[in-house]
Amino acid sequence: MKVPPLWLAPMEGITDRSFRKLAVETNPNCIGAVCTEFVRITQPPLSVEKLRSELGNKFEGPMHGLQLMGNNPQMLAASAQNAAEAGADFVDLNFGCPAPRVLQHCAGSALLDDPPEMEKLISAVVQSCSVPVTAKIRAGGNDDSKLKEIAQRVEGAGASALCVHGRLRSETYSDPCNWNRIRKVVQATSIPVIGNGGIEKHTDIAQMKKETGCAAVMIGRAALSNPWIFSGETPARQRKLEWLTTYLTRMEESGALPTQALGRLKQAVKYMANAKQLELTNGLALCLRSSTQEELFESLG
Repeated sequence: MKVPPLWLAPMEGITDRSFRKLAVETNPNCIGAVCTEFVRITQPPLSVEKLRSELGNKFEGPMHGLQLMGNNPQMLAASAQNAAEAGADFVDLNFGCPAPRVLQHCAGSALLDDPPEMEKLISAVVQSCSVPVTAKIRAGGNDDSKLKEIAQRVEGAGASALCVHGRLRSETYSDPCNWNRIRKVVQATSIPVIGNGGIEKHTDIAQMKKETGCAAVMIGRAALSNPWIFSGETPARQRKLEWLTTYLTRMEESGALPTQALGRLKQAVKYMANAKQLELTNGLALCLRSSTQEELFESLG
């Protein structure tokens, strides 16, 4: 698998097809891979039709991945092959989600506590899937003592690449991201390592590569707080407002309900404002109290 240098991270509640396409268009010739929000696999395996709807129509430019999450080897393996038949260029396995509701089902980052079981899951998917399989992890549960073992088991299971988020499951986004953990994985494995976490500005991309030796960088929340982070462009405020308008239009075109579109628009404004990427004339609180799209844009000034 040829690993492109820049990836858009899969993010629940954000990276639907409309956002993925807009991110690529906002950063021409920059983003080499995009991925769906995670798709939870239980029983039975998800059909080709269901997975095709999750993937959406592919657009020109990046590789398109489907991210799956589960703890049943047979169900994951069958769903992964269906994902390939649905058109996915690669299948990504989620072992990083720290959400309590995910942990309760022994999925996502819960598997970090059981490296042999994680290896078993990856191996089952690799053996059944006709496209490359990647894995995304956090650096550990409550500590990083198993990180080297996890990384080597991911490689041993046949994964084509490994994305490492430098925080632990127990750490929040307010905690600093430890890039040294990413460097340790680079040193412990021979497959491409994709660094993730702690990217806040365009220059951080090169800095992460320099400090860790990672083959590629995956950007998550910063792609929403600073939509131009991949290219490094610094547009004027009007361009940012136009981006928000385009985002709204794309969501509506994709069939989002007005309340859902408004919620995601507020989320984008909040991310951009908190990252000091969007100056708000009337303050953030007024924006978030908006009950309609028209009120929101009026509050932006």
